[in-house]
Amino acid sequence: MNFTADTLITHFLRTYREPFTAREMSRFLGQVGIRATARQVAEYLESDPLVFPLEHKLFLTRAGAFVGQFFSFVPTPQEVMQKVFVPGDRCIPFVDMEMLSCTLQFEYNGKLLQPKIFNTDCNQARDLFTLVGDEYASQYIAADPVNKDLHLDAQEFELPPKISLTGVSIERIMQDCDFKYGDRLLCRVNDWDRGIIEIFPLVTHKLNPMQVNYEDMERQHWNDMLEKALLESFDRLGPCASMDEQLANVFYENRKKLCTTECGSVHEFLENSKKVAMELFGVETRLWRYGEDVPAVGKWNAQDLERGLDGGVPLYNLPDYVIDCFIQDLLYEKKEDVSGLVKKIIPKSMEISPEEEQFFTLQIMRRNAILRRKYNWFADFSRGSIRHRALDLYSKVGSLVYDIDCASDKLEQMPQQELVTLSQLFTHVSRMLEALSCLNESIDGDEYAMQLSLEGMEYNFEDIRIPLTAAIERLRTDRWKVI
Repeated sequence: MNFTADTLITHFLRTYREPFTAREMSRFLGQVGIRATARQVAEYLESDPLVFPLEHKLFLTRAGAFVGQFFSFVPTPQEVMQKVFVPGDRCIPFVDMEMLSCTLQFEYNGKLLQPKIFNTDCNQARDLFTLVGDEYASQYIAADPVNKDLHLDAQEFELPPKISLTGVSIERIMQDCDFKYGDRLLCRVNDWDRGIIEIFPLVTHKLNPMQVNYEDMERQHWNDMLEKALLESFDRLGPCASMDEQLANVFYENRKKLCTTECGSVHEFLENSKKVAMELFGVETRLWRYGEDVPAVGKWNAQDLERGLDGGVPLYNLPDYVIDCFIQDLLYEKKEDVSGLVKKIIPKSMEISPEEEQFFTLQIMRRNAILRRKYNWFADFSRGSIRHRALDLYSKVGSLVYDIDCASDKLEQMPQQELVTLSQLFTHVSRMLEALSCLNESIDGDEYAMQLSLEGMEYNFEDIRIPLTAAIERLRTDRWKVI
C-alpha cells in the first residue's frame, strides 16, 4: 500500500464508529482508488490493534468502541496539593496508546484545561505509568517534552530521584466545587482520534473516612464485575500482547456494566483485588491471576502452536532484513566468500538438501551483489560491531527455537517463563536487526542504548538457555521411551 492508501485507511480506522464488514471497507477503498479484496481487508483488520473483531464477520474500531464511554480515577494527595493531575496510564484502555498521555486534552465545562508541570519523585512517577509495564515506564516518562534533556541511555535507563511531568491543571475545578483529596474525576471520551476527554468532578469526600456510603458499595460491586471479567478473559484470551489490549477487550465486552457513571478505576481495583495482579511474563508484565506464573501455552494459542513456537524457522521465509544483515556483516568484516553464509543463517541442527543449499546460496549471491555496490565500510563502522553481536544472538536464539520446535509438540511441558522470554528475545533482536539493516539511516545517539539492550538480551538468553536445553533433552528421551 502506498502512502495515500495508508493515510486513508488510518483515518478510517481512527474515526469510523459503526460496525462494518471487510466487504464494506473493500468497497470504500475501491471508491478512493485502492484495490483490495474483502479477504485481504479481513486479514489486515484481524491483525490491527485498533480493531475489534465481532460476531457475524463484523469489525469495530477502538474509536467506535470507546467514544462516549466513562472511566474515572482519584488524584493522589500530591497531585491535589499541586492542583494538577497527570494522565499517565489512567486513560488506558480508552485512548490511543500511540499518543503520549501528556498530549491528551481534557475539557471541563466546555473549555480545555491548561497544562501544568507536576513535580514528584521517581517512584511516584513510575506509579503513574504502571499499566504500560514497569519495563517501559521510564521510557514513557522520558518521552514527556518536559524531560527533553533527560537522556536515559546515559544513565543506564534509571530515572533521577526527582522528576517533572506534564500534567493538567485542576485549579478551575477546585475553585468551582471545593475539590479535595478523595474526590473523583469522572471522564468521558469525546474524540478518540484527537484524544479529547471531558471531565466531570465527583465531590464526595466524607467527614468520616470509615463510613461506607452508596458510592462505596457501587464501586465494590464494580470491582467484583471487573475481577470476574478479567478472570474469564485469562481463560479465553490468555495473556494478550499488552495490558492495554487485555483491558480493551474486557472493557469493550462489558462496557454496559463497567463504563458507567459509578465506575471505579483499574488502579484502585488492582490495589484491592486478591485474585488479579500484574505478574511477570518473561521480561515483560501482564495482568494475570494473583501469584501465578503467566503461561506461554494454553487453549488460546493451541492452533498457533501446532505450527511451532513462532511458525518454526522456514528456510526461504526469513525476513529480507535478516539476510541483508548477514551480508552486511560479511562486508563489514571485509570478507568476499558468501558460500559459508547459508550455514550461519540457518539453525545448526536443520538439515537441508544440496539442492536447497545451492538455491539459497544463489539468492544470497544476488543480494550480495546489490548491497556490495552501495556499501560504505566507513559509514557502517559505528553499527557494524553492534550488528555482529545482534546476529550472533539471533543465531543462538533461532537455533534454540528450532530445537524446541523439533523436540516435541508438547510445549506445555517446557519451562513456561523461559519459553516466553525466548519468544520475546526473538522478537526484540529481530526488531533491532530490522533497524540496523537500513544503511541510509543513522543510529547516532542510539548506539549506546542498543549496546545496553544487547547486553541485557545476552544475559537473559544465557539465563534461560540451560533450563530450556535440559527440557529439550528430557522431551527427546521421553519420546524415545514411548517408542
